[in-house]
Amino acid sequence: MHQNNNNTDNNSNKGIYSHRFAFLGSGNMGNALINGFIDSGIVKPDEIIVYDIDSSKYNSYIMSGVHIAEGTASAIRGAEYAIIALKPTVVGSSMTEISKDKTSFEGTTFISIAAGVPIDFICEKLGQEVPVIRTMPSTPMLIGKGAIAISRNKIVEDKKFEFICDLFSRLAVVSVMEESSLNNIIGVNGSSPAYVYLFVKAMLDGAIEQGITKEQALPLILKTIEGAVGMVRQSDVGIEELINRVACAGGTTLASLNSFYKDDFEGAVKRAMAACTRRANEISAELRS
Repeated sequence: MHQNNNNTDNNSNKGIYSHRFAFLGSGNMGNALINGFIDSGIVKPDEIIVYDIDSSKYNSYIMSGVHIAEGTASAIRGAEYAIIALKPTVVGSSMTEISKDKTSFEGTTFISIAAGVPIDFICEKLGQEVPVIRTMPSTPMLIGKGAIAISRNKIVEDKKFEFICDLFSRLAVVSVMEESSLNNIIGVNGSSPAYVYLFVKAMLDGAIEQGITKEQALPLILKTIEGAVGMVRQSDVGIEELINRVACAGGTTLASLNSFYKDDFEGAVKRAMAACTRRANEISAELRS
């Protein structure tokens, strides 16, 4: 989908920037990005600097050659890209702190992975319009199986945006969209791994209740889900037809499906996704309250 800019962007501006990537926060998602960037071969450990208020998170980074900053301001100074890997509730205060010295982020492109935080909020707290790429990643990125929705404001350079899309594509499936869809997409790829985990748990609990052990059931459940996903991805027919091919008239699958239909399974999923979007919109509103 995106050109590999390895040979062009990878070595650009070496004399201008102190660090290629500054990570503000190093939780699970930040950790996944750091490890993924390094594993891609595109970013070297010594091109990354990290700051997290919890210094206990630094141990693995120090061992891998990543630089450690003393604070937010020292992390951001001279960075080509700044990854905002913070909880949404602390993004505002962090950006306000950075805004005290606007020379520290001159030429920096910000990349946010904070759910529900709009691009204009980041610019507002920084005190000026800056290049911002907003993303919504998913936690399976921790194992290289993620899905990332991505958007940008108008002043992000095309070359930089293409480079970041290419870099993220090494860790996840990338979908470029308008920022207006970023809160809505959380229920599709951001929060949805938890839906799948809950479904797996329900199936596993149901198996155990019928006398099947966890050791017997779980591998079958996981492989079946993997196979079903593969069928959706590779089949030349729609999802409804795939369902019909499993559900023979008067058979066991139809009995299961009828139970789902009676309990409005599809409606429950849609309501859960709508609740996710509502909460994302609430978070966006609460940032300014």
